[in-house]
Amino acid sequence: MWWIVLAFAAVLLGIALYLYTFIKRSFVTFGAPTDKKWVKIIMLLATFALSAWCVNFGGIGVIFVFYVIMLALILQLVNFILKKSFKQRFKNGFSLWKKIYGSGLVPVFVTVLVLIMGYFNLHNVVETKYTVYTQKDIRDEGYRVALIADVHFGVSLNYDEMLEKCEEISSKDLDMVILCGDIVDNSTSTEQTKQVFKALSTIKSEYGVFYTYGNHDRPMSLLKSEFTENELIRIIERDGITILKDEIFEIGDDFVLVGRDDRSVDRGEKPRLSIDELMKKVDKSNFILTLDHQPNQYAENGKAGTDLIISGHTHGGQIFPINIVQELIKFNDGVYGRYQIDNDTEAIVTSGFAGWSYPVKTASPAEYVIIDIKHK
Repeated sequence: MWWIVLAFAAVLLGIALYLYTFIKRSFVTFGAPTDKKWVKIIMLLATFALSAWCVNFGGIGVIFVFYVIMLALILQLVNFILKKSFKQRFKNGFSLWKKIYGSGLVPVFVTVLVLIMGYFNLHNVVETKYTVYTQKDIRDEGYRVALIADVHFGVSLNYDEMLEKCEEISSKDLDMVILCGDIVDNSTSTEQTKQVFKALSTIKSEYGVFYTYGNHDRPMSLLKSEFTENELIRIIERDGITILKDEIFEIGDDFVLVGRDDRSVDRGEKPRLSIDELMKKVDKSNFILTLDHQPNQYAENGKAGTDLIISGHTHGGQIFPINIVQELIKFNDGVYGRYQIDNDTEAIVTSGFAGWSYPVKTASPAEYVIIDIKHK
């Protein structure tokens, strides 16, 4: 693990060096005597403070510095283009631009605005709706499904706020509620775990609330949790929530839930069942809704007979522009929204009820999803 520490130290050093040049440029623009010892000390202290803020990789400091540096680099590129394009005119003029660029206030001001928006975004959970059509012979009125994932309870909403959102979701005339993983994580206390599942169990629906594991719900070997997996199971089932861990659940005679264990268990001694193994017991004339926390193996799910895959995990990128990077690099088969897998299979990836660790969400909304499944 030494190389990880070394890499992190190198990144931190690079950040510190850039921050120092950024701060020095600002001081020069405002006429501060940067050759004086006391001014150098102030610049070094400011650099150290901002760099130290980044040591907690899951904190707001990392996001603040990330946006300031990103925006400063964009302005630096604009400054370079102007300098090369206008040459002598730039050298003798552009005084207003030089003050704006040199002061460093624009990156800081815009970052503060983005973080305020991101904080509001994280704490304001909205409804997102989709309608999925099928040629399969489902009941005339179809089915309405609520999808909730990535609550990471304790990051944003408290118990009372959670109850209020659950009351709102209850009013949607639901047939079933799907909790698609990462409802809690290693930072969630046992009491908070009891609270969140108690609140979610109050959502009214015809067939009940179903839960499938995410990669954070269960205690992980590298991260300590207050509760064990068995305690988590007892808490969930105590509130009448049905756990689907590589299991099939039939609803009526035309609808099937396929609840997959999370992909993270594939690295353990007992990997999850393949989608083909799970489908052996499924009548494929039914509408098949597959629940899989991580949006992966879409092609396999489609070939196996899944009609609709629902997932979470990505948080919609959570921090812009990470969502764009995720779409380009393809860490997952989907990042946010609706995807057509093949002629018979679609997927919906929710950005999640909250987010992980960071107290802001700047790439996508915090949401719960309502899916209407209708006969075509």
